[in-house]
Amino acid sequence: MKCFVIMPFAEAFDPVFQAVSEVAASAVPDTDFDCYWLKDVHAAGRITDDIMHGLAEATFCIADVTGDNPNVMWETGYAMALGKPTILIGQNIDSLPFDLRSHRVLEYSPERLGDLKDKLSKAVRDTLARYELKTTGVATLPSSTMAEQRTIAVTGSMRADEVAAGRRIEGLLTPYLSEQTVWLVGSEGTVDLAAIRFLLKHDQQVAAVGYDRFDCAPGLREMVKEGRLKFLDASVESLPRGVEGPSPRDVLFCIKSDLIILFWDGKSSGTQEMVRYFQGQGVSTLLAFV
Repeated sequence: MKCFVIMPFAEAFDPVFQAVSEVAASAVPDTDFDCYWLKDVHAAGRITDDIMHGLAEATFCIADVTGDNPNVMWETGYAMALGKPTILIGQNIDSLPFDLRSHRVLEYSPERLGDLKDKLSKAVRDTLARYELKTTGVATLPSSTMAEQRTIAVTGSMRADEVAAGRRIEGLLTPYLSEQTVWLVGSEGTVDLAAIRFLLKHDQQVAAVGYDRFDCAPGLREMVKEGRLKFLDASVESLPRGVEGPSPRDVLFCIKSDLIILFWDGKSSGTQEMVRYFQGQGVSTLLAFV
C-alpha cells in the first residue's frame, strides 16, 4: 500500500519524513507500505501530474502543515477532496488557517521526533481502521454454467467529465448487459463511480475492485457497507506468480476478464499506461474517449 507524504521540500524536513516512513512501515502488522514524497522524484514531467497520480494511488496521506506552505495546503485540500484518509501533523499549529483548525493536528517538535512517532503510529492505525473494508468477493451465478458466464472489467480516467462519461458509459455498456455477465469495476474516480451506478441501476452483478482494502471512494464505501455493492481487494487475491502489471488490480483485470473496457479523457497518464499494459498482454480491450 502507498502513503503519500505532503510536506515542504526544505532539508529541515528530511528527518521528519524519515520518522513518518518508519511509522508507516510498522503501523499495520503484516502490511507493506511505500512512502512517497515528491522531493525524491527526479524524473522529467510536470510535477502537478506526479501529485495527482500519487494522490490517486495513495491508500492514505500524511500532511505536514508547518508554516502554512501554499503547495502543502493545495495538495492537502486535493487529497481531502478525493476522500483520501489524511492525517495532519505540524509545528506551531496555532498559526493554521481557520479551515484547518477544525481538523485534528498532531503537534510535534523537531527535537522530539520520537514523541511524534508514538502519536502518529496510533493515528495511522485508528484512521485506517475507520476506512477499512472487508473483501466480499464476486458471487457466482447459480443459474449459468462457466461457459455461459463472462467477465467484463471497466475503469478509466479519474477526473473525466462526469456528464460525458455518463453518456459514453450508457452507450457502450448497454449492449453487454446480461444475467450471465460479471462486472469488475475500479473503485475510485469519475468513470468508476458512473459505471457502478449505471450497472447497479440495471441490476447487474458488480464488484468494485481496489488496490487494497482501504482503496474505495467515499460514495462506494457506503454502498459496500450497506450491502448494495461487493468489494474485492486485489492485493490479497491469488494471482499467478511472475505476472506483473501497473498494480495488483490491473493484473486481476488482465487474468480474470474476457473483455476490458477503458474510458479515457485523452490526458490521464494512468489510463494510458493501462491501455499499453492490457494490449501488451493480448487482452481484448475496448478504448472509448470521454
